[in-house]
Amino acid sequence: MSGSALRGSPSDRLIALSVGLLAVTLALAFLVYPLVNAVLGAFVRNGQTLTFANLTLANFERFWISASYQRALGHSIATGATATLLATAISFPMAYALARMTIPLRATILSLSVLPLISPPFIGAYSWIILFGNNGIFTNLLRDYLGIGLPSIYGFSGIVLALALSYFPYVLLVLQGALAAVDTHIEEAATIAGASRWHVLRTVTLPMILPSMAAGMLIVFIKAIGDFGVPAILGGEYQVLPTLIYYQIHGFFNLNAAAAIAMVNVVLALLALMALAWVNRARSVATVSGTARSAVRSVPPGLRWSAIVYVWFVLIFANLPQLVTVLYSFSERWGGTMFPSVYGLENYRRIMGEITGPGLNSIILAGGATLLCLIFGAVTAHATMRGRILGRWAVDLIIMVPFVLPGLVIGVAYLAAFNEGPLVLTGTATILILAYFTRRVAFVFRSATAAILQLDRKLEEASTICGAGWATTMSRVVLPLIAPALLAGGILVFATLIGEVSVTVLLYSARWKTLTIAIYEYLLGNDIAKACALGTVTIIMTFALVAAASRLAGRNMADMFR
Repeated sequence: MSGSALRGSPSDRLIALSVGLLAVTLALAFLVYPLVNAVLGAFVRNGQTLTFANLTLANFERFWISASYQRALGHSIATGATATLLATAISFPMAYALARMTIPLRATILSLSVLPLISPPFIGAYSWIILFGNNGIFTNLLRDYLGIGLPSIYGFSGIVLALALSYFPYVLLVLQGALAAVDTHIEEAATIAGASRWHVLRTVTLPMILPSMAAGMLIVFIKAIGDFGVPAILGGEYQVLPTLIYYQIHGFFNLNAAAAIAMVNVVLALLALMALAWVNRARSVATVSGTARSAVRSVPPGLRWSAIVYVWFVLIFANLPQLVTVLYSFSERWGGTMFPSVYGLENYRRIMGEITGPGLNSIILAGGATLLCLIFGAVTAHATMRGRILGRWAVDLIIMVPFVLPGLVIGVAYLAAFNEGPLVLTGTATILILAYFTRRVAFVFRSATAAILQLDRKLEEASTICGAGWATTMSRVVLPLIAPALLAGGILVFATLIGEVSVTVLLYSARWKTLTIAIYEYLLGNDIAKACALGTVTIIMTFALVAAASRLAGRNMADMFR
């Protein structure tokens, strides 16, 4: 069997090379170009053309001379860091219990833990006002019956609480997996040597899982400093970088100043990445042994029951915004009482005639972006994994960078790149679809890459030997075998895009208003019941789609977000 036979005919190799080059071209045009253009635009004053003579640091100087800029930067760092620490503090005991103790309904708990990640951000943030606002349910309950006054939900404390409980699952899932995988022999050796349970946890277990913990904390920090929905609802006068970007665009349409703020946001994310790299270098340890062994250990009954109570308390408390959203959606009269006095379906009837447009827009935009992700992700993954593209590490980096950047940064980049010039896309569905594609293509690319790595090359080689061309082999051999992974990744992309807000809030137009923007407008108009009804529909739709994706992939819902 000759090597040339295995590689296919010259025409097949040309087709494969052409497809690979097309994928790289698209990546450069819609992934690299907008980001590079935004970086360069940050060094030009608003209204000036991008030339060497016009390059300036004026947009960045505002962080030295403007008190509002300085406060926003300080607030972003403070809320991001504090929310990350709080999320970690919440997650570690829960992860330890789920990994090391016999907890009933563990799989169900892990599945429900991802609900805060897939819920619409605006309505989730407003639910904390219903719970802990000046006239909130718990505020009145604690004041009237226990005489306890709670701090204001607005500003720093409210933003930190909402962000921590929205993103703690990222730390939880990473820690739970790490704790379940570590070599328990090391801990047992320390115990036999006379170390107490607390000493083993502090000196043995924590150092082994520290890199995983740092990775989870990094995700939470990047998500927190790029979150717009929570500070927009709970911030009030407490501005952060994302709200500052929003006001620069919607208030002044100053894309250059917005780009500069976005670059500062990116610098914060890069500093966090550098901190993670330092932790990984300083704490490089082997945590997995060569023998498979359950990490579950015997603990006193009292400790086990305390852990069960804690796990369910955190799970219920974190999902209170979703529960309140559903409850409020059925309320027809709610005033002066802890719970609604009249329930009904009137709120759903009221939104039926108003959500057709936003609902259809969300489906079209999410569907178009998902289709792009599937095609691009599958072809690019096959081209890189089968050696069709040189510099595959660069392709991987290009695809993954937008995934880890805050959504507002991508929104600013697309506005700056396609607001003028040869390709004007602002106000169209195309710009939203492309921005969505940029944000989510990594999901499908990773799924396709993992599936292709599990395929034996001999299957493709046999197809080639039988005379099939590259296109036939791809369509009849490769795609059918990786279809479940692609479909699961595609459904996950579609589900997360239904509730996407950070990119949408900068790029949408009146013609292409989505469900999340409709919810935001309801909240701004103080029509809370309709916002909750629409939020409930979105939560149910998203949860069902993620459940379907996990079923297709044969994985727990929580594993889809690890």
